[in-house]
Amino acid sequence: MKRFGIVTICILALGALADTNELERARAAYMAARRAYMAAREAAGLTNMPRKVSSNATILTKSQRKFFENRRICVSRDTKTIPGSVITTWWRNGKLDTLAPAVVTNVLRQIQGAAQNNPLQGRIAELLERATSAEARAARLDRLRNWLIEQRDKALLPTTKAIYQAIIDRIDEKLEVN
Repeated sequence: MKRFGIVTICILALGALADTNELERARAAYMAARRAYMAAREAAGLTNMPRKVSSNATILTKSQRKFFENRRICVSRDTKTIPGSVITTWWRNGKLDTLAPAVVTNVLRQIQGAAQNNPLQGRIAELLERATSAEARAARLDRLRNWLIEQRDKALLPTTKAIYQAIIDRIDEKLEVN
C-alpha cells in the first residue's frame, strides 16, 4: 500500500513537470496524489501515521527547563572597540546576566616561552615519512606476500587457495612495477 502511494505521487508529480514546468501544477498534482494515498490508507484501516504534538504538551521536565532558563550564554565578542582586548557580552533568560558580570573585558597578551610539541604529531610525521619511502612500502608488501603464501598453504579449500593466490599475484604485479 505504501509503495503504491509513493509511486502514484511520483508519477503524478513527474507527469505535471513533464508537460509544463509550472510549480503550481506540480504542487496540485502532489496534493491530489497525497489525498488519494491518505484515503487509501484510511480505507485499508492503517492508522500508524505519526501524530502532531499538541502545543500544551510537556516536552521538557521541570529540571531541564530550569537548566535551560538559567544557563549563561555569550551573545557577542567584540575585538574592534578596544584594540588588543576582547569584550564579551553574556545573557541569561534572554536579557543581560544579573547573577554574574554581564560584560567582561579580557586583555590579549602575547606569551613568550618554549614551543610546545605534541608527541603524537611527531610520531605521525615519523610514520608518514616511513610510509612514503619506497623501500618501506616494498618491505611491507614483501612481508604481506610471505604471510599470504603461508595462509595459502594452510588453506583447506581450493577456492580459498585461489583467493590467496589472486592476492599474491596482485602484489607481485605491484612489486614488479616498483
